[in-house]
Amino acid sequence: MNALPAWLASGRGGIPLVMLHGMGSTASIWLPQLEHFGRTRLTVAWTMPGYGPEPASAAPSWEGLADALRAMLDALEIGRAHILGHSIGGMIAQEFYHRHPQRVQSLVLSATSSAFGSTDAAWKEAFLRQRTDAMQPYERFADAAPTLLDGFMNPATPSALRALAELSASGIDKQRYLDAMRLLVTFDRRADFQRIDVPVLLLAGEHDTQAPPKGMQRLAQSGANARFQELPALRHMANIESPGTFNQAVDAFLAAQHQVTES
Repeated sequence: MNALPAWLASGRGGIPLVMLHGMGSTASIWLPQLEHFGRTRLTVAWTMPGYGPEPASAAPSWEGLADALRAMLDALEIGRAHILGHSIGGMIAQEFYHRHPQRVQSLVLSATSSAFGSTDAAWKEAFLRQRTDAMQPYERFADAAPTLLDGFMNPATPSALRALAELSASGIDKQRYLDAMRLLVTFDRRADFQRIDVPVLLLAGEHDTQAPPKGMQRLAQSGANARFQELPALRHMANIESPGTFNQAVDAFLAAQHQVTES
């Protein structure tokens, strides 16, 4: 992972907001947030290394992803930022914090966890086999994306936003997706979550079956600086299912920090 990740950016000034997408998306999934938050601050959305136009030099690792994020912040001359991570992006955000805490102003963790699933090796193997088998009928990840999104998004999601989610998935290489899935099952920062010393907002869609609200609520209770918010009627991809609802929750969290800073 020697090459810089690709990114999109909007706005200027303020404490920057840096957004990390989930397993089946790229930077463009954050277009509604880039437009909204870019009105008041520099807002950046990365495309995870290996998912973008640059070639991935090796299978991903948590250390390598954290280093790539640090390199991107350095390239953008961002010293400290609010980090917003969705799904696997929320895990990368936690990994980055534990390796580079001085670079993180706060964490917004959406539809994620401090560890993936069970610690049982047989369970992990079965999970990976199931996900790998599900990809076999498809030549490209883009071909599988519409079916995957059916389970991740509220059926009432506006068609234009649904189309954006499909477009955001269209350039992902199938093998890189499977590589990321293999990395996903190795994540375990449960013992470290309570040591996070910056404000943390945990967001969960009411009907998310991938990162259920109950699990995220328990996670919030394990961290002294964490608070939990459930987003009504939404599933796994709240930021694109209902950008207004999602943005409002993040806005309130960032505004509360600004008030504390100025008081």
